[in-house]
Amino acid sequence: MLVDVSDTVAFHDQPITQLLVKVATRCNIDCSYCYWFRDATVYDKPKLMSADVLHQLLQRIEQHVAKFSLIDFPIVLHGGEPLLWGVENFHRFAEACEGISSRTGCDIPISVTTNGVLIDDEWLDCFETRNISVAISLDGPAHIHDIHRRTFQGTGTHAAVERAARMLVSRDIGVSALAVCNPAYPPEQYVEFFAACGISYYDIMIPDATVDETPPSIASFYNGLFSSWLAANRAAPTVNIRIITDMITALLGNNAPTEGVGHKPIELCTVMTDGTVEAHDVLRIAGDGFTQTKFNIFDHEIDEVRNEPRWKAARDASINLCEKCRQCKFMNACGGGYLPHRFSKENGYDNPSVYCDDLYSMMENMQSTLEGHLYVSRPGGQRVKVRDALIGER
Repeated sequence: MLVDVSDTVAFHDQPITQLLVKVATRCNIDCSYCYWFRDATVYDKPKLMSADVLHQLLQRIEQHVAKFSLIDFPIVLHGGEPLLWGVENFHRFAEACEGISSRTGCDIPISVTTNGVLIDDEWLDCFETRNISVAISLDGPAHIHDIHRRTFQGTGTHAAVERAARMLVSRDIGVSALAVCNPAYPPEQYVEFFAACGISYYDIMIPDATVDETPPSIASFYNGLFSSWLAANRAAPTVNIRIITDMITALLGNNAPTEGVGHKPIELCTVMTDGTVEAHDVLRIAGDGFTQTKFNIFDHEIDEVRNEPRWKAARDASINLCEKCRQCKFMNACGGGYLPHRFSKENGYDNPSVYCDDLYSMMENMQSTLEGHLYVSRPGGQRVKVRDALIGER
């Protein structure tokens, strides 16, 4: 069921259901659009998570899953660049989580989001042995990827990242790719590239921007991407582009699994390298110190973050939409867009998305196309296209 704006159900006794763990706050490449370093306070955090913080984190994880009798508790290892933490720490963390699972009965799937540059056979063995799924940041073909994802010396990283992606695909490892949309290029170039790499599950994310900025329009790109997705899956489902499938899921009246689509609360919990706990990490796009809290895993249980003012404010902002969004026919499917894209220095998150017009166009295009392709059953077994059924009811 979609979350209603009037929903006032108490949530303080509900568990945090996913953890984002920042095991490294630095990076080994210099992506020009990275939200993480928009907030210089990341440099005040330890570069890597220490053994003491890791030990305390594992205790809190076990306490949390036991307290709420969770059947699963997904954990994403993140950064900066998380592979800087080292392969032995990954083994240590995964082995400890396996122990927690055996004692509590809670499945703890582990994934990592990486730029891929450091991936070698030792890392592949770790991912495969420990059943760690990998999301690799890869902006499609080299001429697009290397515009923004460069080394500190200014050279492109595409060759190293594509090599890593192909190595991952060759092993028994769950692999997805994360690209950032560059609307100056046709979406077909992304689709063709990922097909050539053997990657069938990927996302092409909307570029991060606040309401105080003026990013280029993205509607034409995503409308074209939707057409490419339809063409690729016309015979049988073979390609999963997350933003497309999430928007379709939301338009069909279901909750999309990711936080950028649909009207539902964002309840992500982020643990920093020093053990402090914040809300969604991408909210650092708002600038210096905007996400800082005094909450930490040494003094607090994980679920107590629900009482932390900044975490609660972000959670509330995710479902308390501005007036324009509340009047929109796509309110439930769109949910106001991605929370960071609603931020302005003047109004906080009380704004339509900076991409509002684009999102409306994308939803309108998808809805129209879906109505022409999907069927509903009539009495007597007759199957009628959704579009025709709707016309008949008018």
